[in-house]
Amino acid sequence: MEPMKPRELLTITSPNKGWVVNKLDELSREWERWLETVRHLPDSPDYNPQTCKEAIKDGFAIRQLHHVLRDKTLVFIGNHFSGYEFLFENWPSFPHEANTVRLANIVPDWIRRLHTLSQSIEYARVTDGFWREKGKQLADAIVKAPDKAAEIAAAFLKNPMA
Repeated sequence: MEPMKPRELLTITSPNKGWVVNKLDELSREWERWLETVRHLPDSPDYNPQTCKEAIKDGFAIRQLHHVLRDKTLVFIGNHFSGYEFLFENWPSFPHEANTVRLANIVPDWIRRLHTLSQSIEYARVTDGFWREKGKQLADAIVKAPDKAAEIAAAFLKNPMA
């Protein structure tokens, strides 16, 4: 058995972690709504059992909507995270999903991925840009309240290792 290789650390690459978390929550809700939609689809007129796989029961237009949501999600994850490859282990290469499987069977995997990412954010590293932004916010707060700034400086000078 081959030993486990260390994987890249999950990192939020955007300096605005709060915005990323909010957008991830929005995407997750969109996928939940999408699951409800695809679970209740009637058979599409596009489907011909003589010439089509069962997946076409969802309809070409619905499958196109799914592809847009999938690609939007991939862009979001790729633009705001690094080290997220663990979400896609055992994922087939492009077009990423079986074209012969109904969407009601595919969408739960997306919800699971987003749930895993959401639950992992607490442990993700953030970039230096995030800390620079927090430093700017601290500096702005200090400028607005010089007495508080003196208090913070005094506490640090008394115990710089705390």
